[in-house]
Amino acid sequence: MYDYLRMFKGKLWLHQVSLFGVLGVLVLWSVFNKTFIFDVNLLWWLLGAMIGFLFVFLDRFVYSVLSRPNETLSLRVRELFGQSNFVEGLRLLLAERYDQKELVMRSAMFVVVWVVLAFFTATSVLNLFARGFMLGIGTHLVFDLIYDFVKDKERLDLWFWQIKRTLEPEEKFGFVIVVGVIYLLLAFYL
Repeated sequence: MYDYLRMFKGKLWLHQVSLFGVLGVLVLWSVFNKTFIFDVNLLWWLLGAMIGFLFVFLDRFVYSVLSRPNETLSLRVRELFGQSNFVEGLRLLLAERYDQKELVMRSAMFVVVWVVLAFFTATSVLNLFARGFMLGIGTHLVFDLIYDFVKDKERLDLWFWQIKRTLEPEEKFGFVIVVGVIYLLLAFYL
């Protein structure tokens, strides 16, 4: 049990490192390109990225409480939220993540939708909060996708739950590479 909790804390720590690492690299990139301006717009962009990153965690809430309202996890989470014990409810949702198999945001189809929306955001939206929000969502999705590809092949299979056939390892590898490259290209414009 202790090893499971330690590994879970390690992944949460890696989430934070990935988000702040990406934000740091992008800020440094703008400094080197002499386009960096420290003003309220930068703060809106950073806030949007952090909220977008956290937004992906809502997927677990939607799955547990709204999609599966009669399961034990959903009943327990609702009970904790009803008692205004939000922190414990969120801990329970995150601790039981391996029981949550068909998450909408953690799917290949959602990643494709994100790519399209991120492209339109990068090319058409001036609001820096919205651009940061899309960057945060993408950072979280790509981090989880690459983490599952490297560390947890079973979880990687769950990214393709909406596809009605079993994908070959080469197809999964190709998907991860293509998404990673597209993310890198879009990140510098979001």
